[in-house]
Amino acid sequence: MEVHSLQTGPLDVNSFILPLAGRAVLLVDPAGCEFSGDEKSVAQVLDEHDCAPVGVLLTHGHFDHVCGLKALRAAFPNLPIAIHTEDKKYLGPESQRLHRQSLELMSWEDDDFLKDLMDLPPADFLLKDGDSLDSVFKTEDIISAFTGDEVPDVEGVANALSHWRVIHTPGHTEGSVCFYNESEKTLISGDTIFYQSYGRTDLPGGSESQMQKSLAKIFEELPKDVLVYPGHGAYGFELGANA
Repeated sequence: MEVHSLQTGPLDVNSFILPLAGRAVLLVDPAGCEFSGDEKSVAQVLDEHDCAPVGVLLTHGHFDHVCGLKALRAAFPNLPIAIHTEDKKYLGPESQRLHRQSLELMSWEDDDFLKDLMDLPPADFLLKDGDSLDSVFKTEDIISAFTGDEVPDVEGVANALSHWRVIHTPGHTEGSVCFYNESEKTLISGDTIFYQSYGRTDLPGGSESQMQKSLAKIFEELPKDVLVYPGHGAYGFELGANA
């Protein structure tokens, strides 16, 4: 299975399913929720492809990227969630106030949607710049993703995880990150990079100056033929298309 994408949540977030080894996969920004009527969409795709999710990666903590976490945890109660330490405030039972603030600034207040942002699960792992994902998701997380008598390929999954590293790219939020796989030349960019554009910086935690530094870092350090998978819109384009 290659990187699989589906658009979830009220703002059509690009939610990605990243293959590891065997049936094991990682989920990125799963946003399907009751408000948008697609709270079961990610679980259905996993079932259709016979996948076992090892963990959830969040590119940042904005409401449209985290609103699916409660539904996902209902389907997979032990699934660990990882977010950058600077964005951990967007998760947990006290985070709804911060999400309400962002929605108010966007002139979008809907009590029905806020229900999906109530009592969000807290992060299990806090990411930092340079982390390799095999240091984030451990053997026990891999094993717990499987049920019955199945013996997972722990070594294969750990090796696949080791090819992914965290790049801290503040600007859209303080804890925005990209996930980069050098061997696959793949960048999961969240809302840091869109096709010929980049994420807004006018919501709480945003900074235009930080965004410009983060963009410069990405374009200076990564090859131009890296394929970019952003949080919204077109995906699978080469990084050089934005140069």
